[in-house]
Amino acid sequence: MNTSTLYLHIPYCRQACHYCDFHFSTQRSTESALLEAMRNEITLRANQTPWSGTTLSSLYFGGGTPSFLDTAEIARLIAHAKSLFSFSSTIEITLEANPDDITPEKLEAWHSMGITRLSVGLQSFDDHDLRSMNRAHNAAHSVQCLKWIAEGPIENYSVDFMYGMPGSSVESWKDQLDQLATYLPPHLSCYALTVEEKTVLHHQINSGETSQPSDEIIVAQFEALRAWAGLHGYTHYELSNFALPNKHSRHNSHYWSGRPYLGVGPGAHSFDGAQRWWNVSNNTLYAQGAEVPCEKLTVVDLLNERLMVRLRTSEGFRWETDVPNTLGGPELEVLQRSVARATSKGRLQKTSNGFVIPPEQWMQSDAIIAELFLSPLDH
Repeated sequence: MNTSTLYLHIPYCRQACHYCDFHFSTQRSTESALLEAMRNEITLRANQTPWSGTTLSSLYFGGGTPSFLDTAEIARLIAHAKSLFSFSSTIEITLEANPDDITPEKLEAWHSMGITRLSVGLQSFDDHDLRSMNRAHNAAHSVQCLKWIAEGPIENYSVDFMYGMPGSSVESWKDQLDQLATYLPPHLSCYALTVEEKTVLHHQINSGETSQPSDEIIVAQFEALRAWAGLHGYTHYELSNFALPNKHSRHNSHYWSGRPYLGVGPGAHSFDGAQRWWNVSNNTLYAQGAEVPCEKLTVVDLLNERLMVRLRTSEGFRWETDVPNTLGGPELEVLQRSVARATSKGRLQKTSNGFVIPPEQWMQSDAIIAELFLSPLDH
């Protein structure tokens, strides 16, 4: 069965988080036209290769804040996708939701329209952290929404959590994890706070208004997270992702496999196995049908992208399935030599069918992966 995934980017938020550089808007004047354009794009892509006749294993509402949409609009998008694609009998339909949007009534409505999984943007149990990030919710909302989810009809959910927060210590981070242990969500996506250019946080750090913890503290927080997760039965299956048994994110795992995926909405990206394209990150231009740039990937591009996504996972890179079929012998030899060098230094470990980054080296994964990248001139 030919399976794929569909990502729907809903670009509206109640307010702007200080660290966020995703495409979003706090103005909803374009909403009606934009949602119509998204339905039209779904129709267009459903009739193109490789998505014509495909079965969706995952449908993911991201953003922005999809839970900010009226429930009727979410249901309409699901129904439209279902009219054009086959849905797997076990399809995972995920909705990103902020704690302040979650109520018992909405949980029932989302469940009734087919939502099987939530991704909850909790980020922190600390009110100071939440205010400094300019989140729309507070710690009380976080606790309340987790209680409502536990009592509600949607059993599968993930929680987004952040470490490396300004002013945080290893001990304050452990206190955060202790609070999370009360709920033990089925899945946890945990990220080090990243300072992106042109964000409010970037300006605050440059001006000296706030500062990040040292690299040593951030690494220690990551190690505390790994120890906590192991103690509570989570599998650390990707750099930033932890799952209880059988609760891996099906949608993200598809991305990390290197297979084609479809993205719809402003700023969304797609990959058909040979080329990728991306929609304009502007709501008005997207709704007006702006041109969609497309890039055909070389075999070296394909290899480098597979290295990038596969080596962030606990499975690692597999020689038999992750090397593009058209990669030449000389390029493969260059990669093999680079892998051998990194392995001799302890930066990689051999597996039965490939190689992985050892867990203790995961915080250096970007640098390790970059050393393996091939250039078009390698031979």
